[in-house]
Amino acid sequence: MSRFKQRLARLSMPGPAASTTTVVEEAPAPPETPPQTPADRARLERIATLKSRLNDMVSRRKAELRTARPDPAEVSPRRGWGRLPRGAEAELAPPAPVRALDDFTGVPGALEDTPHGPIHIVRARFDLDHCHGHTPVGGALRVPAAEVARLALDEELLGVDPTRALFLDTETTGLHGSGTVPFLIGLGWFEDGALHLCQLFLRRLGEEAPMLAFVTERLAAASCIITYNGKSFDWPLIRTRYVMNRMTPPPDPLHLDLLHCARRAYKKRLGGVRLVEIEQRVLGMERIEDVPGSEIPAIYLDFIRGGTAERIGGIIEHNAHDIVAMAALLGRLGERFAEVADDDDPRDLLSYARIAERAGDEGRAADFARVAAERATGGWAADAWMLHARFARRRGDTDEEHRALVAATAEADDDERLGQAHLALAKLYEHRLKDLDRALTHARHTRWIEGPTRHQKRVARIEAKRARADAR
Repeated sequence: MSRFKQRLARLSMPGPAASTTTVVEEAPAPPETPPQTPADRARLERIATLKSRLNDMVSRRKAELRTARPDPAEVSPRRGWGRLPRGAEAELAPPAPVRALDDFTGVPGALEDTPHGPIHIVRARFDLDHCHGHTPVGGALRVPAAEVARLALDEELLGVDPTRALFLDTETTGLHGSGTVPFLIGLGWFEDGALHLCQLFLRRLGEEAPMLAFVTERLAAASCIITYNGKSFDWPLIRTRYVMNRMTPPPDPLHLDLLHCARRAYKKRLGGVRLVEIEQRVLGMERIEDVPGSEIPAIYLDFIRGGTAERIGGIIEHNAHDIVAMAALLGRLGERFAEVADDDDPRDLLSYARIAERAGDEGRAADFARVAAERATGGWAADAWMLHARFARRRGDTDEEHRALVAATAEADDDERLGQAHLALAKLYEHRLKDLDRALTHARHTRWIEGPTRHQKRVARIEAKRARADAR
């Protein structure tokens, strides 16, 4: 007999007869319950309330489920209760792919054989007089290298040849992380009297190597790259993809990031400097039915899973607009920074003045500041007059400095601007014009901008100087 059967037999045998003697044992006394504190009673009440609420929720949910039970007539007899009603499976099932994964019909461009391997490329050509809004793209060729370096505040760009610059922009599967892939790399360059556009499209994930090799080839022929926010996003991402594909990244090229130039030139007036805003309010271009950048990753991910190619064309057009806009913006910045334009906004002129000052071109900065001061009103005029006064002081033109500071005082529309103008006038009268009475008058209005300690020291010093002058 097996062990299992032996154990089963033992378990089945009757046990010894129970004794007929009944022993009654006295039940132990329940332990003494300690007296409850008010906090204990409150806690128990809260627990009871929660239990009651939970019971109510469960009862309500059971009642809802009972009422929601489908009508037997709507349920397939073969499937019975607990199954989906007829037709519900089709509504809940994921949609079938609308195309085969190797069918790229509807995607603009074509698959081209290159020395690096097959790449899906979209090509376009724009004449130099093609306008993005009201700004021609050919203006970028007329910007001297020195102007590019001043606009970028980067002396390394002094030796670049703008005619050999490479415009670069990417569309990606996300905004951060090592898994982010640039599935569309847009490249633009000037050649044979036109702006040539070449967009490399990644039809399947895992086929980046030929695209990256193509980018390396174009970089070798370029004097620099021009991007919009590329220093922070596009170029670091592309370098990461070289590493992820076990390819040697090319050396970092000279880089002009137009976002930084646009921020310095237009943020005072526009507030936001996204490329779309710059297009609308600087270049005069408004995109029609443009694909929002926030939707681009989802559209592409749907495409590579077998979704429709219908909206891929919109992404390619969006990328093309970005590259053409960069060429037009470079020309616009170079043209307006070269000399004062009659139709420039005074706030832009003031920004150009500050850029020129930071670039070490004080003559140009003074011209922009003077015209900005004469055209602006209110706080902007006060800022421009203060900047104009600073340039006059450096030239030693006391009369012009005085005129500018008085104008700044008249235009100031808040305490900070007014305090700065009074402080500058107090210094001018005390140290250069030697008019201690007027210096004291203006010094009495500097407390807000200087703080109590420095304000008191300034007033006391001027009063002491005046007392010594009177004693003579």
